[in-house]
Amino acid sequence: MSVHYDFYSNPIPPNSNRKPRLHARVVSRGTVSTQELAKYIHDCSSLSTADVKGVLTALCEALSHYLRYGQKVHLEGLGSFELTLTCPPVRYPHEIRAESIHFKSVVFRPDRELKNEFRTLHLERAKEKRHSKKLSPEEVDQRLQRYFATHETITRESFQSLCGFIRCTACRRLQQLVKDGKLQKTGPKSYPSYQPANNYYQTE
Repeated sequence: MSVHYDFYSNPIPPNSNRKPRLHARVVSRGTVSTQELAKYIHDCSSLSTADVKGVLTALCEALSHYLRYGQKVHLEGLGSFELTLTCPPVRYPHEIRAESIHFKSVVFRPDRELKNEFRTLHLERAKEKRHSKKLSPEEVDQRLQRYFATHETITRESFQSLCGFIRCTACRRLQQLVKDGKLQKTGPKSYPSYQPANNYYQTE
């Protein structure tokens, strides 16, 4: 089976003379769930699907436990997981307090053995186009107004599906909607949702 790819261009800031440049990106075939992963491992071993799923769940919990204590987790042949942080730029350590330093993300660095598995990867240009739809701000507003007529909040995944965007475009357009005062973030930082700001999408 081939890995499908297509070409995408990064958004260009307004009033920029920079010409768009294309870069190749893997076209996702979907997301494999824990249940599907457990069944695959079950088919390759003598373990039951329930046992494998239990181990995978325990692995996620253990990973979170050790990362929370500042440890790097290494799975031999797979790679390492570690936390990254973010803070305002400073010149000297004493210029910033611990309260200004926050969690940024969990970074995965693959082992050489895993990367070697893909040295002979077979690539094929995707026939089905999966670029984001080119919706104007007005068209996005219209879709959000209809959506908020029956919903109180919207997640990035729902917004992505609503507008036919890919993930990075959905994130960028949501940030712009927040900046424009049309939406505001709610919920935890790790999984935010969005609701109309100042009743912007309220129907008459």
